[in-house]
Amino acid sequence: MIADEMIHGCLPRTSQLRRHRPLPFNGSPNQLQEGARPLSPPERLGFGEWDESTRLWRESQLDGDEAAGSDRPASRRRTRIEDDTPIVPRAVAEHVCESASQWLGETLPHKWALELAERANVVYQNNARFRQLLRKRGDAGWDWLSAFMRHWLYSLLASRRPDLCQRLPGSYAAGRDLPPPN
Repeated sequence: MIADEMIHGCLPRTSQLRRHRPLPFNGSPNQLQEGARPLSPPERLGFGEWDESTRLWRESQLDGDEAAGSDRPASRRRTRIEDDTPIVPRAVAEHVCESASQWLGETLPHKWALELAERANVVYQNNARFRQLLRKRGDAGWDWLSAFMRHWLYSLLASRRPDLCQRLPGSYAAGRDLPPPN
């Protein structure tokens, strides 16, 4: 019978052979059964390097009002890329848009460069890994930001000008440089 045959070296899965995974322990006493115990907490508690840098960055964004005992809630300062690094995101965005425009032979709207720069600042404010990449030594931060902006520009082209997006190489979507024009 087919149900008893082995497929790819394993017995076929039938309703009798399937094992149901136990639900994770949610802390309720109703979920505990005789002999069932919750999993022990992980051995290493605390922050990893990434979590620690995120916590430190968030603390640095709070004004000193909270520490001074002021009644008004602490407000967040808007950190921009050019405040923490020598990189000017608008210049990088204009460079990326201009090079894509020349490669395509079409003029891209100037507004797109502004959108890319604003997006970079928003991601920089909210993503510790992105901040870490842009703060690297030398030209590495500029190169990372250029790669992200090429990826974002590809996305803009895909949503607003699919005809131009089709003409770009697929590697541009991954943030790679454009090949030399034909």
